[in-house]
Amino acid sequence: MNLQWWCSARDLPWNWTWQAYPGVWLFSIAVGALFWRLRQRRGSRIAKAGVPAAIVILWLTLDYPVGPLGAGYLAWVHALQFLMLAMVVPPLLYLGIDRARVATALERRGWAMSLVRRATQPLFAMIVFAIVMVVSHIPRVVDALMVTQPGAFALDLAWLGAGLLFWWPVLVRVPERPHFPPLVQMLYLFFGAQPHLYIAMWLLLARFPVYGTYELAPRVGDLSAVTDQQIAGGVMLGVGGTFILAVITVLFFRWMSGYQDQEPFRRSG
Repeated sequence: MNLQWWCSARDLPWNWTWQAYPGVWLFSIAVGALFWRLRQRRGSRIAKAGVPAAIVILWLTLDYPVGPLGAGYLAWVHALQFLMLAMVVPPLLYLGIDRARVATALERRGWAMSLVRRATQPLFAMIVFAIVMVVSHIPRVVDALMVTQPGAFALDLAWLGAGLLFWWPVLVRVPERPHFPPLVQMLYLFFGAQPHLYIAMWLLLARFPVYGTYELAPRVGDLSAVTDQQIAGGVMLGVGGTFILAVITVLFFRWMSGYQDQEPFRRSG
């Protein structure tokens, strides 16, 4: 059995023989160790479960069998990996960390707080996220990166990094930004998710396979390359769109709840 450190496209027929990917294990452990130090030790069960759940999802997304299937066999699995790495894992990590500990750690290092303040400016974060989404779905980029382990690793890392950057202003909110209230946060998420919805429509409406990696890959079952691509678009549109809408809905009701709590004080004033 040929040992690989990361999942990449392989011109071999698919089989269900287990494959070891030590790079995935080490990466998952490293991310887990980083966020475990910042986890909430007090709070709701949901918050406490955020970091462990995120690490498990990260590992399952990158390791066998999802990792190799998405890297070089099925476009719809690749689309699911994108959603997990950029849309699901980052919010779970952030929900599970202690914001006060994060703020304290950054304040102790003035340069770190300055860097975070600039990098997590909402407009900048949204633009970076959009650029990563678009560039990482360009056929030439995907076909060039997925055939090598460093290239596949770079793509996965770009998705996770862009997701962490994108969700920071909404969920971590360090430093605090008075001009970024919940209503603006909802608009931020809505417009920030638009590029991936357009990519999904492009995959759904394309009449021919757009990625050589998945068009020429050994077939897994009876699924054709075009059907696989259409499912990928459906996954991005349906799952991704529903997830963003759900988050916006939660923010909306929290915002309305806070507004109603403040209304009696406004009337009495």
